[in-house]
Amino acid sequence: MSVSMKTMRHKLWGAGLAALIVLLGTAFWVFKHTERDLLAEGRVAGNVQLALYQELLRGWLGKYRALPSIYAHEPDVVALLQSPRDPARIATVNSQLERWNATSGALDTYVLDAQGQAIAASNWNSTASFLGRSYAFRPYFKQAMQGRLGRFLALGTVSGLRGYYFSYPVQSAGQIVGVVVVKAGVDGIEQELRLDVGAVFVSDHDGVVVLAGPPHWRMKTLRPLSEDVQSRIELERRFPIAMLRPLPVSGLDAGESDSLVRAQPDRSGRAESGFLHLSKSMTIEDWRLHLLVETRDIRYQSLKAALLASSVILSILLLGLLLWQRRRRMIGKLAAREENQRELERLVTERTTNLREANENLEQQVRERSQAEAELRRTQSELIQAGKLAALGQMSAALSHEFNQPLAAIRTYSDNAVAFLDRGRAEQAGENLARISRLTERMARLSKHLTSFARKPKDTVEPVSLDAVIAETLTLLQARIEGAGARIDNRIPSGIMVMGGQTRLQHVFMNLIGNALDATAQGGDPAITLRSDNSGAALRVIVEDNGPGVPQDALENIFDPFFSTKEPGKGLGLGLSISFNIVRDFDGHLNVENRPEGGARFIVTLQQADAVQEAAE
Repeated sequence: MSVSMKTMRHKLWGAGLAALIVLLGTAFWVFKHTERDLLAEGRVAGNVQLALYQELLRGWLGKYRALPSIYAHEPDVVALLQSPRDPARIATVNSQLERWNATSGALDTYVLDAQGQAIAASNWNSTASFLGRSYAFRPYFKQAMQGRLGRFLALGTVSGLRGYYFSYPVQSAGQIVGVVVVKAGVDGIEQELRLDVGAVFVSDHDGVVVLAGPPHWRMKTLRPLSEDVQSRIELERRFPIAMLRPLPVSGLDAGESDSLVRAQPDRSGRAESGFLHLSKSMTIEDWRLHLLVETRDIRYQSLKAALLASSVILSILLLGLLLWQRRRRMIGKLAAREENQRELERLVTERTTNLREANENLEQQVRERSQAEAELRRTQSELIQAGKLAALGQMSAALSHEFNQPLAAIRTYSDNAVAFLDRGRAEQAGENLARISRLTERMARLSKHLTSFARKPKDTVEPVSLDAVIAETLTLLQARIEGAGARIDNRIPSGIMVMGGQTRLQHVFMNLIGNALDATAQGGDPAITLRSDNSGAALRVIVEDNGPGVPQDALENIFDPFFSTKEPGKGLGLGLSISFNIVRDFDGHLNVENRPEGGARFIVTLQQADAVQEAAE
């Protein structure tokens, strides 16, 4: 073997090794880059899911939160605590508690005297009745006796069923004489949590899993409990200590979100899978909501992208090798022609044949390159389509935020309708069912917006009754308004018609009034004023509150998507952005400013229907 052949062989081995390194490096880079991007998308989608589950939990708790305070003001309950040994009063209150409990759907409702002993209960005629039992050791009793709303999630000492306890003090002549307790069952909300394809669970401040979709994760712990925590749980008789074992999740950090863990949420027997752990704080309940998003598909998609990139690189390398070989062949032919130039006449026919074959090969290569270019254009089109689908997914996530309020309202109206029907008040039940019908029509319109994303159709703008929109909005927010103890001063006169859409305009005012309720939640006397100014062709609808106002540095960004001045976990930052765009679709404006005397003022500028019709005529 000649020196030149050895040198050529060494070069070929070196080129092959370099090509292999490039191929593996590219595949690794594409895998990691794709995995990082897909994990980022999973975080965004997971955080949206967390926000939805957070609102679901708040809606479930809100269904029962106000009940004990209502019952605590009933004259019969107050009279019973004033005369706790009167058999007639006990029988009357027992019957009332039994009816109230059946109407509300709670597990149990009962009355405790100032020493924590149950003197009336909805299960008075049950073998496991609470009557005569002492619950002075329960934190919810101590909280209520301090004059505030008590909250506590624990295992029932008599029933053995987990439940969330709400308690409220009963006062007589300025003194706390007892406590009303409502126990809400957790089976329904855990069925909702169990529907997720991953795993959803809730932990308390001690790291105990109090609610969970996977049944075998309930009453487990995020970490081993200290002796002090175990002693407190035993003293409160919250859960059996023997059941409080760590969760079967490896790599879980109780204080950290956005981490990769391994777990087996179901009991199918399959091996552990990788998950992305996301969590969000629920401040009022001192809970933390957790979500595990499975990463198996992410790794599969990343591997597929790496293989595709490797195939493309390998094709390019093979094409380069083919062209290099072709070049060497042409060089050899040229050298042979120079050496045989003296025999040119004899080789003319042979050379012509060779040139014809070369032309055919070149044509074949041109055709192959044309096919490769067509494949490249097809691949580019698929990438564009994937980008469009990703954008559609983000739009769907944003629109899903708008379904939360109608769903909560539908649940409230349906519960009210059942209660009214049980009491024989068919007219009020019919009104609630009519409202449910309007809300489902609203959700159908929102769903239609999602399906027509590609065309981005503009909804019809027509004359709308402003006072009807405001009235419907205040009705939907009635529970929140009463819960916050807010005063609503509605100065908007009736009969005003504006150009817009009934459903979307209602959504704007629900966002503005809802934000005002949130802003005034910490104040002593929350007040919200609604007024209008129709001095010109345009109508200015003003929503103002007596809260702390909008921070000066946030005024310019308040309508940006995902921008929020609320605490983490209390909003996605989409409400004002969506409202801004809705008003703009109506040829209007949405502005914000701070009141000199304190609080925020949002100004919705709309076209009056009468002025628009006169201009058209």
